[in-house]
Amino acid sequence: MDPYASLPGWHLIGQFPDHEPGDVGSWLLHHNGEAMLLEVPPGLTVDDVRKAMKAIGSPRLKFGFASHHHFDHLDPMAWSDLIYAFPSTVFICPGELSSGDHCLPIGGEPCWLIKAPKHSISDTVTVFRGVGMTGDIELHQLKSINREVRKATRQASMDWLKGFQRRHGYHVHSVTNAHQREHSIRRGVDWESLFSCRA
Repeated sequence: MDPYASLPGWHLIGQFPDHEPGDVGSWLLHHNGEAMLLEVPPGLTVDDVRKAMKAIGSPRLKFGFASHHHFDHLDPMAWSDLIYAFPSTVFICPGELSSGDHCLPIGGEPCWLIKAPKHSISDTVTVFRGVGMTGDIELHQLKSINREVRKATRQASMDWLKGFQRRHGYHVHSVTNAHQREHSIRRGVDWESLFSCRA
């Protein structure tokens, strides 16, 4: 059963590479006949994506994206296969996304990509239909398990994320992260508190 079934517009394709707790999820975000693929981990195939699209009514795959450039989220081989299989889809590499907030329309519904380097230099949080997917960004803290990003940049990113709702008059009610476990979906969140942290 899809744990995202109660979140309109979110469809979990699966957890890859082994469909085990802690593996990286891959989603279709969809609305009004259009969709975006979010996360391209190792093990995700073109057939997986096609089957998932059929299960939600065969929307047009408008965009493909990954939360950051680390291999477990963006497998170059799977990415290339998908580009070949869906030539009309716009695949956006997270490392090429400029800083700031980017709004992509999916079936007329805004999908926000918020560039915020913290865990990696290409970290981007995706917000769609009131749900935020934070990738591997560690919440409530400035520290990171990686040393790719300078402390000042991590702080600026957390501050930028914290202000997202105020900048756009948008309410985020739930969050999830890329590594799927039993309680990955957090509902009724206080968005600003997730990114409040001390050095």
